[in-house]
Amino acid sequence: MRLALPLSILLTTAMPVWAEMPPPDDHVLLTLGGAVAESNLPARGENDGGLFGFLEIIHDGAAGFDADMLNEMEQVEITVPYGPEGNQRDVTFTGPHLSDIMTQAGAEGKMAKPMAMDGYQAEIPWDSIATHQPIVATHADGLPMGIGGYGPTMIVFPPTDDEDLAQEQSGQQVWALVYIGIE
Repeated sequence: MRLALPLSILLTTAMPVWAEMPPPDDHVLLTLGGAVAESNLPARGENDGGLFGFLEIIHDGAAGFDADMLNEMEQVEITVPYGPEGNQRDVTFTGPHLSDIMTQAGAEGKMAKPMAMDGYQAEIPWDSIATHQPIVATHADGLPMGIGGYGPTMIVFPPTDDEDLAQEQSGQQVWALVYIGIE
């Protein structure tokens, strides 16, 4: 009996305790891969095909979010002028904070590298995410964002009067977002 107590203490203190991330029940809209501590999707190899094969995305396991998972998180609205130059209009984007999604995936404090369906990729340092609180928009003007427009998801920053910051963030507002690499 004396050996069982130290072994049980060792087993309970040596392993990190993470809340288990539920698996998605529906189509995954957004995947976080790389340096995530939580995963609910299997590993992907370089010959697995599909969109991630085209984008050359591989990972040892990732955190996948379906529409319900994203919609269950606190929703934030950001209204910004958006659209092609010369034809912009105010659009209200709705979705959870990027920081909340990263925290749920065990990626708090890390660099986000959002990637669009066409392979466009940006880098957003955690300090910028925490300070400026961009959202991962799933809806525009109350409607789900579909593929072929700006969806299925999009990084949206709150408006700013700082022209340099606005220029930097415009390159980080990735639309047709499907994957965020975490480093």
